[in-house]
Amino acid sequence: MLFKKNITNFKTELNKKKIGNIPISDLLIKIGYLVFLIIFIPLMFPTGQSFKYTDLKIGQIAQKKIIAPFDFAVLKTDEELKNERKNAKDNIPYTFNYSDSIDVNQIKTFKEFIKLLTHIPNEFITNKKLSGEIKFNDSTLTVTQFVNYINSTYNIKISYALLYQTVKIFKNKREYRKINQPLINEFSKIQSLFYLDKLKSEIKNNKITIINKGVENSIKFNSVYDVIDIKKLVSSKFEEISYAQILRELMLLFLRPNTYYAKELTEQQQNEAVAQVPLGKAWVLEDEMIINANERVTPEIYQELYSLEFAYAEKSSERGDFRDLFYRFGRFILTALVLLLLVIYLAVSRPDIFRDNKKLLLITFLIFFQVGFGAIIIGPLNLPAYLIPTTISAMLFGILFDVGLGFVGTAIIGLLLGGIINMDYYFTFLTIFVGLVAIYSVTNIRTRNQIFTAIIYIISAYIIVVFTFGILRHHDFYEISNIFFKFILPNAILSPIITYATLGLFERMFDITTDITLLELSDMNHPLLKEQSAKAPGTFHHSIIVGNLAESAAKAIGANPLLARVGSYYHDIGKMNKPEYFVENQKGGINKHDSLAANMSAIILSAHVKNGLELAEEYKLPKIIRDFIPEHHGTSLMSYFYDKAIKSKDIKEVNEADYRYPGPIPKSKETAIVMLADSVEAAARTLKNPVASRLRKLVEELVEKRFLEGELDDSDLTMRDLKGIIEGFMSVLVGIYHERVEYPANENNKKQNRTPIKAVNGNKKI
Repeated sequence: MLFKKNITNFKTELNKKKIGNIPISDLLIKIGYLVFLIIFIPLMFPTGQSFKYTDLKIGQIAQKKIIAPFDFAVLKTDEELKNERKNAKDNIPYTFNYSDSIDVNQIKTFKEFIKLLTHIPNEFITNKKLSGEIKFNDSTLTVTQFVNYINSTYNIKISYALLYQTVKIFKNKREYRKINQPLINEFSKIQSLFYLDKLKSEIKNNKITIINKGVENSIKFNSVYDVIDIKKLVSSKFEEISYAQILRELMLLFLRPNTYYAKELTEQQQNEAVAQVPLGKAWVLEDEMIINANERVTPEIYQELYSLEFAYAEKSSERGDFRDLFYRFGRFILTALVLLLLVIYLAVSRPDIFRDNKKLLLITFLIFFQVGFGAIIIGPLNLPAYLIPTTISAMLFGILFDVGLGFVGTAIIGLLLGGIINMDYYFTFLTIFVGLVAIYSVTNIRTRNQIFTAIIYIISAYIIVVFTFGILRHHDFYEISNIFFKFILPNAILSPIITYATLGLFERMFDITTDITLLELSDMNHPLLKEQSAKAPGTFHHSIIVGNLAESAAKAIGANPLLARVGSYYHDIGKMNKPEYFVENQKGGINKHDSLAANMSAIILSAHVKNGLELAEEYKLPKIIRDFIPEHHGTSLMSYFYDKAIKSKDIKEVNEADYRYPGPIPKSKETAIVMLADSVEAAARTLKNPVASRLRKLVEELVEKRFLEGELDDSDLTMRDLKGIIEGFMSVLVGIYHERVEYPANENNKKQNRTPIKAVNGNKKI
């Protein structure tokens, strides 16, 4: 208990102490994310290479002559080594163990069963009902029980029909004498063959070794039989007998494999053969020229350079000159420097994300997942780097965050992947360029159908880069096309599909709301909006107008107009619980607050915030939308009821805090805009003669009032933004309350007595 208390006190102290306005506990979490990447990403780098020679790539022109400093073996390529190891493995014969005891046992069992058939009571044949009873071995059994007894005793699965036919044949003494011995002889002959427990089609070569009583013998492939061969062999027997099929089925029931696959021994021999395949294929002698200056690097020359690099690493390890240790340490330094670029960008340009540890965790995950997936593709899977789906992280960055962070995140991933792929910074350029195009393709995403547009953009970007570098590296058109269609095209098609499939998962896990989700929430068929339109139509209409005002203002200052509009739709959902207590829903001028005390009215009004949050939780609205519910009122004063309370009581008895909304005040530009739009819409509705000048004055006064009350202090709105918001509101308000032309009435029509519409029969034309 004391230990737990000490931990709690320690956490409290860490939260109190700050470094640059960031609590130490919060800073430790951020450092933890960074350290995690710095430790684990370098472990994905290829080991034992300093890239002194392998910085030259196939197709490049060497700038200097390279001479072998010592004798070394030219290593086989991965493909060559893979093929040779496969051949070595395939040349090892499959080993089987033969057991003649199985033959002896099965032949004996078969003979016993044949003998048993002659002793089965005649009732079995004459009683054709399965429920009928027969006496056998001093026991009374039903036919079904007897068949089950036979199956369990002899470990077979004989059907009643087959047993019935067989008994009928063998109960006939003449037939028994005729067929008994030939049947046993044929069975014994077939059972004594090498009957494998494995299908011959599963054996990858035609070599088989059979161990019989400890002695290994190589057996010809056509001298062994699997279950398919045995069935064919049995089907050729007893062709001259009318009931041959019954005898064949009987034999197959008792025939058992006697030659069992020795899996462990076979795999051990195969592994030994694979291990004996040499890594090298030739030798380069000391002082032998590997490549001359101005000579193009061919695949063969590159393999010699790669082998020299490998030999250097081995010699360094033997000498203990710390060369490999320096390389390993350099990987961590490189990773730290690359990630430092991201840290600086976030701290300077995106402090909102830098403060949010949940978003930092998402960034950490995206980087680690993308780099780790790339390392697996080129490492254990040994596949071409073109198959690394780098556009997945690029698009996720762009959709979940924005273009700026998307570009920086993609560049960071490109640099790290370039280091992992033998410092191949051509691949880095490919990642950044194609990633940037992918981000652009999802910048203004509005529907999930834009996946097809993204695929076209990504394919186009890949074509540009791959064909450009292919030409620079002197690759022929066939080689470039082969790379494109075999690796890049599937990558370009699948990456956007995977991105869109996983997008919803990331949104839920990290509580991030994308424009796609906002568009789904803006659908008026959303259950919550439909319920609001039915229960509180006035509030629903008010929310639509507020949404138009907020969207216009957000566009004017560069905020998120879609978020502002959707947030407006849901900001007053709590009023559905008691819609009649809010003026926009009151009909006939009846105001229920007239009969209530001021403090009770204040409680009812402030309760719509709490009720709204409960509804939002119930309908699983994203947090970014839930924030609009409490923040659109902030901690503003319900001045009408506060003044009413003062008039009815001594001012000392009235607590101002009881007449304020619970808050908090707006934390974002969008929630602040909705706060202002909510006030403006409500006030404009009551304005008499709403001409443009009066509307502007009203808007300016309301904005100034909220500003002076301090309700906008945490929203990051500037004075320039407030002016833009006012202009955004005016463009909508003028459209709503524009002057309407009064059309002169026809004098003749004035004199006519028109029947009121409601008095006209429904079928009568007006």
